Amino acid sequence: MYEIIDKILLFLGCTAFYLFRTDSNLAIIPILITLALGCFFIYFEDGRVRLVGSLLFAAICFFQPEYIVFLPFVLYDVLLNRNQWVVATLPILLLVHMPEYSSATVLVSVGFTTAAYILRFKTDRLNKLQMDYYELRDVSTHISLELEAKNKDLLANQDAQINLATLNERNRISKEIHDNIGHLLSRSLLQIGAMLIIAKEEPIRDGLSSLKESISQGMDQIRNSIHHMYDESIDLYQQLDRLVKDFTACHISYEYDIKNPPPLPIKHSLIAIVKESLANVMRHSNATRVSILLREHPAIYQLIIQDNGTLSKQQQKSLTEMIERQDFGSSMGLRNIFERVKGFDGNINLSFDQGFKLFITIPKTTANN
Repeated sequence: MYEIIDKILLFLGCTAFYLFRTDSNLAIIPILITLALGCFFIYFEDGRVRLVGSLLFAAICFFQPEYIVFLPFVLYDVLLNRNQWVVATLPILLLVHMPEYSSATVLVSVGFTTAAYILRFKTDRLNKLQMDYYELRDVSTHISLELEAKNKDLLANQDAQINLATLNERNRISKEIHDNIGHLLSRSLLQIGAMLIIAKEEPIRDGLSSLKESISQGMDQIRNSIHHMYDESIDLYQQLDRLVKDFTACHISYEYDIKNPPPLPIKHSLIAIVKESLANVMRHSNATRVSILLREHPAIYQLIIQDNGTLSKQQQKSLTEMIERQDFGSSMGLRNIFERVKGFDGNINLSFDQGFKLFITIPKTTANN
């Protein structure tokens, strides 16, 4: 953009001086040639093309001395680059045709050439500063995006650590309540039962019975609270991660993408399915790679377990018939997996195209009921 403005200014200045100094009927010709050459240079940015065009115009100036007024405009495109030696043609042309030039023409030609050099230098500096600015902006944006991503990872990791610490603390408290208060209440109930046996007076027996009932109700409430706390302390990610780390039969990859953990029954079923699938890989597969993907979608939970083991045609046929008839025979593992998934109105699909693939979906609506 800056180059176009500079060239417009140079062209208008050269044209104005040329029209002021000539009265030829063919004055439009050098103007059109110069304008066409300038547009040609804008379209073709190749330095060699501009060099050849500048030399051709310098040759025209040698035979048509009046064209030299437009030479600074043409030389603008080759200044401050490796082809700027072409500027040396201007003094040569001035020396050759010096008797034909007026002092005004010489001064204006030198002045316009100097102006072209200054404009070119200014434009190159502006372009460089602009490129540096764009590069700095892009680098800054890239760094900002990286920092933002790292901050998100740190926050997510921090939340995970806090959640894990909370779950561990709940588990510890539930165990302490079960081991201490639970035992004390159980011993109190036994003592009250013994006192009821030996008590003879009816008011005392009624009071002990009422006390025993109250303690029993408190015991039930504590037991329910302990079970609830223990259930909440089950971290699905940690449980599956432990199964993955303990699996050493072959290489295994694990991806967990769930932000809202499913209810407890779903957790237990998913853990059991993964455990059973990994056991089947160890017992029946020749796989060298296993992948586990657990992902949350807006309406479903999705579990995909896949290995690269090979199955014979007979094994594939047997499994296909087994699934179609829902008759698993002695295959307790597959039966348990199918029953668990169907218990939540989920869908299960098996494929044997590229190894053994287990694809399970469980609707959230069923999981939340």
